[in-house]
Amino acid sequence: MSSTDESGDLVMQVTREMRLMSSFDALLSQAIADRVGMHSTDIETLDLLNVLGPMTAGRLAELAGLSTGATTRLVDRLVRAGYVERRADPGDRRRVIIEPIYENLEAVGQLYTPLTEKLTALWTTFTPEELSVILRFVQGSNAAVSEVNAAIRAELNP
Repeated sequence: MSSTDESGDLVMQVTREMRLMSSFDALLSQAIADRVGMHSTDIETLDLLNVLGPMTAGRLAELAGLSTGATTRLVDRLVRAGYVERRADPGDRRRVIIEPIYENLEAVGQLYTPLTEKLTALWTTFTPEELSVILRFVQGSNAAVSEVNAAIRAELNP
C-alpha cells in the first residue's frame, strides 16, 4: 500500500469516526434534554453560553444558526427555566446580552460528568505534542461545521 493509499484510508476512517462522534453527541444532547425536560437546541445553546460566556442575542442566533424569532423563543424558555437572564448591553442599550446563570447550570452540567471524566482520562494518555495536533484538528473541524451550518441556515432564512 502506498503512502497516498494509506493517507486516503486514514482520511476515510477519520471522516467515519467524526460522523459517528457527531451523531453520538447529538443523541447525548437529546438524552440529556429529555432528562431535564428541554429541547436539545436549548441544551446546546446553554453549552455555547457556558463555554463562550455572555453574548448578544444576535450573536447567539448566529452561532446557533437560528432566526431571530426562534432565538427569542429559545431565550424565553431558558429565562423561564432559570438558566439565563437578559440584561441591557452597557455599550448599546438597544441590544440585549444573554447571560448564563452559572449556578443553575450545575445540575445540567453534572449529567455530563461521567463523559468529562472518561474524556479527561483519555486525553491524559496523549503527549502535549499530540494534544496540540488534536486541538488544531478540533478547532478546524469546529470552524468548518460552524461555517457550513451558517450557510445552510442562511439558505433557509434568506
